[in-house]
Amino acid sequence: MELKFRYVFLRGEFYPMIPVTLKKNGRSIETVALVDSGATISVFQGSLGESLGIDLESGKKKLFQGIGGKIIGYIHSVVLKVANVEFNCEVAFSYELATSMNILGRKGFFDKFILSFNEQRKEVILKPNE
Repeated sequence: MELKFRYVFLRGEFYPMIPVTLKKNGRSIETVALVDSGATISVFQGSLGESLGIDLESGKKKLFQGIGGKIIGYIHSVVLKVANVEFNCEVAFSYELATSMNILGRKGFFDKFILSFNEQRKEVILKPNE
């Protein structure tokens, strides 16, 4: 089973963003996130963690550094759902995420799928890793 997602046109560019659902504490929230092979861990807006009933600062505090500079995030375990595939994943929530894009990084996400980026067709293709 392959999951295909069209790139999202945003701010004059196409981005490999996919819809995801985050679940925790009996709550769930749907959002979109950039599939980012340059990111080690997934990072989501702090407000999403709050909506899931998470006390963000109760998680492990971690300093992240990348092209956008440095931010502080708090690591929490959530259930991540992509289409009909659900799995536990450690993610960071941050109030300092400078971009409006949530980010799906390699750890805990990429190992669940075989990923392909088709730039010509503007598609990201996920095949569950069995």
